This record gives sequence, structure tokens and C-alpha cells, in this order.
Amino acid sequence: MYLNNYLTINTTNNLKAVAIILVILGHLGFINRSGAWGVGIFLLLSGYGLTQSYVKSGIIGFFKKRLLAVILPYSIVMLIWIFVDFILGNKYSISTIATSILGVNFKSVIDVTMWYIPFLILWYIIFFLTFKSLKNNYFKIITMFIFSCIIYYYVYKLFDQNVGVRLYTLLFPIGVLLGFLFSKELNISEKMLKSTLGHIIIFSFILFEISLNRSNDYRYYTLSIIMFSVMIISIFMIMQNFESKILSFIGNISFELYLFEGVFINKYNFIFECINNKFLSVVTYFILIFVLSSIYHNIVKYINEHSDVYLFEIIKQFNYKLRVISLSRMIK
Repeated sequence: MYLNNYLTINTTNNLKAVAIILVILGHLGFINRSGAWGVGIFLLLSGYGLTQSYVKSGIIGFFKKRLLAVILPYSIVMLIWIFVDFILGNKYSISTIATSILGVNFKSVIDVTMWYIPFLILWYIIFFLTFKSLKNNYFKIITMFIFSCIIYYYVYKLFDQNVGVRLYTLLFPIGVLLGFLFSKELNISEKMLKSTLGHIIIFSFILFEISLNRSNDYRYYTLSIIMFSVMIISIFMIMQNFESKILSFIGNISFELYLFEGVFINKYNFIFECINNKFLSVVTYFILIFVLSSIYHNIVKYINEHSDVYLFEIIKQFNYKLRVISLSRMIK
């Protein structure tokens, strides 16, 4: 039995929906610390997904896939916020603009909630270098955890301490570990698997409750995020046949929701200040981010579907210009 049959695309999509809902509710202040739980789920799923992709097709096309799926959508949105800020009278240095667009501004000057992108890119680079250079899968897993320790101790030389990046350093490597574990066939019955998952849920919940009450300590706070992520993933694995059109829809646009949800809470919240009723203000906020995310998701999807055509045309035009330049020099 392969465990990835219990963590299907549909299941991971539902988990992404739960994660982004937790992030939004946390940012809105409705559920204390839920944003951290949502980020934990995202990072664990990211490590898992990359490892599963590696097991199936290797490391070929790694950065192209990440560019189209993550960096390009983020960069376009960041360009929009820079333009909006310019109209509002907020100007940035060239270096801040360049690093923000590329996703390597570790201080997240333009949108503080975007710290997740450079953190994710950092893990992408570590993942690529590790999986490209090492052959043994056990060494790959160990190396990922070694890097998580290094990041834990040196992360605040890059990131702002207020965003609490240190809380999440173990989640990506745990996802990598699960990615390898779930790619192996295990001699276990379905009944035994569900029983094991049930015990994991209970154990995770107990540790989550214990660590949550001591979450003023970073170590316990980190443990609470890990346990919550493991617990939620185990619950959805047991409910493998569970289908929800709402969760499926939200999961599909989860990344786009992340790109839009934070900036309207922390930066452009003046849009909702004219609405005196708090309930209507929140409803308007949700309508706005869901509409923008849905539209943007379709735009990104179209770009991804036609990326090879666009890339071919760019290369074609570039080669044509090179030939013209070379010909003109020969004539001279």
C-alpha cells in the first residue's frame, strides 16, 4: 500500500484550503495564532509535494516549474503594489523594488506578509542543491534537517524577528521526510493504517494542547505548529474520500488568496474604513480578495498553459535580433 494514495491531489487541495482560511482568520485577528498553523501546513505540503515530484520525474525543470507556479505570480502582484504605492506617494529605492520583485527581499518592506516567499525560495535553493548533488535519499533527508538547524540559528540575520520565521524551520524538512515515506510501498492493511492515523491524531492533539499552553516559549510554539499540521493532515488522510466543492475552490486559488489577503489588512485597509458596519466591512473584504484571487488564478493558469509558446517566441525574436546585428556588422 502506498500512503500517497491517502494524500491525493484532492486531499492536499482541501488541506491548502484549510491552511489559507487559518492564515486569513489569523491575520484578521479572529483566531489567535491560526495564521502560524496555516503556514505550517503550507510548508509541510510544499516539502512533501516537491519530494513526490522528484520521486516521479527527478530534478529536471525544477526552477521553471517554481518560476511559473510561485515566483512569476508573486512578482506581478508585487509590481502592482509598487505602482499603487507610487500613486499614493510611497516611493522605494531601486534595490528594494528589484529585490521585492525577485522575491529575495527578506525584510518584506513593501508587504510584510510576503516574508513567506523569500523563505520558500530559500528552501527551493537548498532542496535543489541537496537533491542535485546527493544520491542517497537518507543523506538528502539528513541534509535538509541539518539546514533547518542552520536556518534556525542564523535566520534573523536575514529576516525581521517580528515575523517569527524561526517557528517554521522544521516544517519543510518534515514534508520532505513524509514525501519519501509516502512514496514507498508499506506492508500494512487499510484497517491498520486508519488505526495508526487515529493514534497519531490523538497523540498530536495531546501534544498540541500541552505545547499551546506554553507557546510563549518558542520551542513549545514550534511544537504546537508541527503537531497541529500533522494532526490536520492525518484527519484528512482518514477522510480520503471527502469531497467539498467549497474547499476545492478555495484550495485551487489558495496561493492567489495569500498574495492578496494580507496587503488589504495591513496596508490598504483604508478601503474598508468608510464602511461603518464591521460585519459589512469583513464581508466586503472577503468578496474583494476572492474575486481578485479567482480572476488572477485564471490569468496565471493561462500564462502557464501558454508559457512554452511565449518562451519559444522570445527565444525566436532574440535569435533574430542577434542575426540582424551580426549581419549588419559583417556589412560594415
